Amino acid sequence: MNTEKLGSFLKNRLPPEINRLILAAAELAASQEASLYLVGGLVRDCLLDKTPKDADLVITANAIRFGQDLLQGTSYKTTLHHRFGNLSADINGFKLDITTARSEVYPAPGKLPEVGAGDIKADLFRRDFKINAMAISLSQQNFGCLVDPYDGLTDLKQGKLSVLHPKSFQDDPSRIWRALRYSERFGFDISAETLALLERDMQLIPLIGADRLRYEIECVLEEAKPENIFLKAAETGVLRYSLPDVKADGWLVGKFAEARKIYGTCIPGVIYYCLLSARLNKLQAENLVTGLNPGKYITGCLGDYRYLAENLPELEKTGLNPSHLYKILVKCRKEARQSFYIASDNPLVRQNISLFEEELTNIKPHLKGADLIALGFAPGPAIQTILRELLFLKLDGQLTSRADEIDYVKRRQADDQS
Repeated sequence: MNTEKLGSFLKNRLPPEINRLILAAAELAASQEASLYLVGGLVRDCLLDKTPKDADLVITANAIRFGQDLLQGTSYKTTLHHRFGNLSADINGFKLDITTARSEVYPAPGKLPEVGAGDIKADLFRRDFKINAMAISLSQQNFGCLVDPYDGLTDLKQGKLSVLHPKSFQDDPSRIWRALRYSERFGFDISAETLALLERDMQLIPLIGADRLRYEIECVLEEAKPENIFLKAAETGVLRYSLPDVKADGWLVGKFAEARKIYGTCIPGVIYYCLLSARLNKLQAENLVTGLNPGKYITGCLGDYRYLAENLPELEKTGLNPSHLYKILVKCRKEARQSFYIASDNPLVRQNISLFEEELTNIKPHLKGADLIALGFAPGPAIQTILRELLFLKLDGQLTSRADEIDYVKRRQADDQS
C-alpha cells in the first residue's frame, strides 16, 4: 500500500476527526521516536475498501501515556486498561484503541492471557486470524507500508479464513464464533485446516463464561443477517456447545427477516434475543439467561415474553374484552410484545397485539387525579384505583364522555359513603 492510497482511505472511509487524530498520532509518535501502526480490522477493511467500525493503533511505547498526550485538551471519554497496556476512547461514537505492542501467553483454555513485552510481529501473532494479523506503518520513514509477516494478504485475496497456529481456538474459544461471523460477513470460506481445529475445540466454548459468550453473540446480532451465522453454528455443532436449547432453522430465518422488515437496519438486539427464546420452555429460557447473563433489561424482556407465552390461550380468543386484553399486554415491555407478534403465526394473536399497540394505548380517561380530588376524593392510593376503573370502563365502551366519567365517580362516591 502506498502513501497516496492510505491517505485516500483515511480521508474517505473514516470520520474526519478520526482521520485527524491518526495523522496527529503519527506526528506525535515521530516526535517521540516510537514506531506506530494501524492494525487489525481497520487494515483488513482498508485492503477490502470497506468502511471500518473502529480503529486500532499499536505503538512501541507506553500506549496509555501516548494516548493521553494525543487526546489532551479534548473531552472524549477514555478508558484505561493497565493490565493490557491500552487506552480506549469514544470519539463521537467511533472507538479508537491505542495499545502497546505486546506478546501474549494463555495459561489455560478460555483464560485471559498473560501479557509480555513484544514488537509488532509478536503483537500481530496474538491476533485471531491471518486477515486480521496485518499492520500499516505510520512511521515517517515507511508511512503506508504493509506489515504482513503471516501472509494475511494471501488469505484476503483468496477469500479464506485461517488461524495463525493450531492452538488458537484453545487459547481463546470465543474466536470460534468470530470465525463464523467473519465468514458470513465477508463471504469467506473457513480453511479446511481451521475448520478441523474449530470442530476439535468447540467443546471448550463453555470455558469462556457467560459474559464473553454474550459479547460474541451480541456481535453476531449486530451483523446484517445474524440468522445465517446461527445456521452455520448449528451446522458445525458450535451452537450445541454455546446455546444448546436454541434452534437455528428455517423458522428462525423467516422470523429474523420479518423483524428486519418491521425495524429496518436499526433493529434492537433484544428483539432477536426474544425470537431466539421463542420456542424454549420455561426452564430452557432460564438456562439461556444463565448462560448469557444479558443484563437486567433484556432479562426482563425475556421474562415478559414467557409471561405472554403463558397467556397465549387468552390472546387467541375472539371477542376479547379490550380491558382484559389491555391488562394482559400492558404489563410487558414493548419489545416483548413486538417479538411475540413476530413469532406468532396466529392471525388472532397478531390482531389483538396490533389493537393494543395502535388503539388501546392511546385511550385515556378524561378525568385526572386533580379532578377526583376536586370532586371530594381524598388524596391517596384510592385515586389510582378509580382512574384504572375509569380507563377499563372507557376501553370497553361503557364510558364515552367526561360527563359519563363524572357521573360514574359520583355514584361510586355515594356507594362508598353508604
